[in-house]
Amino acid sequence: MGDNAAKRDESASEPAGLIQRLVALFTGAGDPEREKRRLLKELGKDLQRQRFKFYKPKSSEALPPLARVFFDAYKIVATAQTLLAGADSSNALKTILIEVHHNPEQARLREELNDDAIRRASKTMEPKQLTAHLKDAMVGYFSGFDSTTVRRINDTYNLMQTFLAFAKFDFYFVLRKFDAGIQEGNLAYTPRFDAINAEYVSDDIKDFLEVLLPLDKDAEWGPVFDALQEYKGVEVVDRDAWKKALVVLTNIGRSGVLTKIVQHVDQNPQYRPEVRVFRTQIVEGYLNLLKTQVEASIQRLAKERRTQKKDQLLMAVFGTTAIQRSKHYTDATNMLFTKRNLAGFLHIDAVNFLKAFLVDYFKGEVRKVVSDILIVRGEWSDTVLSKQLSDAYYSAMNVAQAVSEFDDSLGEEGELGMKLKKASGRVVERDPASAKLLRQLLQEINERALVMINESAQNLIVIGKVTKTLIEDLSRERPEVLLNWKDLQGYSEQPLAPQLTTIYKRIYYFVQLMQMHVPTQTQRPGSVPPRSPAGSA
Repeated sequence: MGDNAAKRDESASEPAGLIQRLVALFTGAGDPEREKRRLLKELGKDLQRQRFKFYKPKSSEALPPLARVFFDAYKIVATAQTLLAGADSSNALKTILIEVHHNPEQARLREELNDDAIRRASKTMEPKQLTAHLKDAMVGYFSGFDSTTVRRINDTYNLMQTFLAFAKFDFYFVLRKFDAGIQEGNLAYTPRFDAINAEYVSDDIKDFLEVLLPLDKDAEWGPVFDALQEYKGVEVVDRDAWKKALVVLTNIGRSGVLTKIVQHVDQNPQYRPEVRVFRTQIVEGYLNLLKTQVEASIQRLAKERRTQKKDQLLMAVFGTTAIQRSKHYTDATNMLFTKRNLAGFLHIDAVNFLKAFLVDYFKGEVRKVVSDILIVRGEWSDTVLSKQLSDAYYSAMNVAQAVSEFDDSLGEEGELGMKLKKASGRVVERDPASAKLLRQLLQEINERALVMINESAQNLIVIGKVTKTLIEDLSRERPEVLLNWKDLQGYSEQPLAPQLTTIYKRIYYFVQLMQMHVPTQTQRPGSVPPRSPAGSA
């Protein structure tokens, strides 16, 4: 029984299947080419019925009314095309757009974060205080950008990008195809447009659709043109004309007529226009850039302070800022290593200043007073203090000798110089073992330099402390440390008091100079540099 029912169903379906095949045979269903021709025919009929008479399907011609649409749009944005060249990537425009959304407190805080304001504040605030102040200002400023404000700013910017993309469209290039006599930028010209083969403008229409379809006549265009006006200082577009044109352009876009023209001309009913949509987020990037700029301002001020302080110390110690005493442990020699991406010499300035101070000043002026008079001829009531001065002085003299020998040894004929030259030559030949050897040799050289810097700094601190004590002792009616000041004065051509003060000040400033260049090394735990001398800079 079941088999009979199945046979009846099968026999009943045969006529229906036969009818479908006959219909398909006559209509062309299932034949892609026939279906394409049918769709193109329907497109032609649809385009003939369109109220926008831009295209003649029978002859595939683009008609003058289409050119008129391009020309009317061109008249509105032609000025903007010139004024806004490069505006789509302008950081200044982003800044303007963001800052017009400031509330009064944000506007005040933003002023405090400008480089000029930071520089002014640095004149009345200590570095730590200034850093804390700017941090608080940034926190307050950033907090003003709530989610609603950020979304409004980003939406306005993306709407602006939509306008700029439309304004950048090459209307003149398209218009010349309809009227060869049209002149770029001549908006008073009365065009005489001809119908042309639509194939010549098919790609242009595609590009136009890309910037036309995103336009929204109901969007808030006011903030966009406000920002552009502030950016250029003039109105970039006639707002009323733009508003009226948007109604027409939006209706054209929504009608689909331009899309259908391209489909018909290209014989491609499946064509769909690409739409350029902007979703850029500018607020986060702006705030990150501002944070970087503030940090850079702080670092720049710190560097300027350091340079200024360094120059003041150099003047106080040497009477000049141009000090060049080292012959081989120098920047010039260092270029040989930096070209090979090696750290090279690390304490160039410190060694240069150390050699200048110890060799030119310490072995001269300091020796005449400290060694020849105080140590050799002084009658000390406190032998411990005398020994401290003596030990520190002779240790510093040893460093003076050592730093000269160290610098000389780096010459081409010196022990270290020949080793460096040999190792460097092999590195050029791409010998990994020699590169490692050169790095080790440079490390050893830098460590020797650092030892001399540290040792001299500690010895000078001791000499400075004892000198300070002697200055105070000399000012007493009855000296307690040195018992024969009057006798000692006879061995000096000049009064001892000002000479000791000068020595103390120069040592004090020189130790500060060394601490600037090796700040974590020149002072061991528990050691204290001499107190600031009276009248110090």
